[in-house]
Amino acid sequence: NEEVTKRPVLRTHTTASTIRALAENPRAPRKVFCVGPVFRRETVDYKHLPVFHQVDGIIVDEKASFAALLGTLKAFYTKMGFDRFQFRPAFFPYTEPSVEIFVWSHKKSDWVEMGGAGMFRPEVTEPLGCKSPVLAWGLGLERLAMFRYELSSIGELYRARLGWLKETSLCL
Repeated sequence: NEEVTKRPVLRTHTTASTIRALAENPRAPRKVFCVGPVFRRETVDYKHLPVFHQVDGIIVDEKASFAALLGTLKAFYTKMGFDRFQFRPAFFPYTEPSVEIFVWSHKKSDWVEMGGAGMFRPEVTEPLGCKSPVLAWGLGLERLAMFRYELSSIGELYRARLGWLKETSLCL
């Protein structure tokens, strides 16, 4: 139904933004990053909210490979201070092969999924005129902040706690 397709929809990921950027300039080498709010029908718990910010990125490069993607993600999470993380095979409609990235929560004694990543499929990139491999990822900003500030729940980021705000440095 064409009328249904014209209705506004809350976005569930920021991939549309990076796809638009790739369509505007599909030539390698190129890096594109986007941070934006996304909306999901989630049951609220310590690691889920119905609204969060996704950090979306792509790297367009003639020599891009899945190994390079895993190396990029490993370097990122190591620099963020994570000592235990793992990649698990996953399915995403825009990428193949695909992985989900998990980090170990010492506080919760649990693996927490931080985001998904993969190589854009040719049927995504070729119609845009992109002939180079494209590395892609989408990561949850609030989950990263929850670990960085050693919070027990993502919801704590949105509660007004003046004591915590006064004690927390603005720059890390």
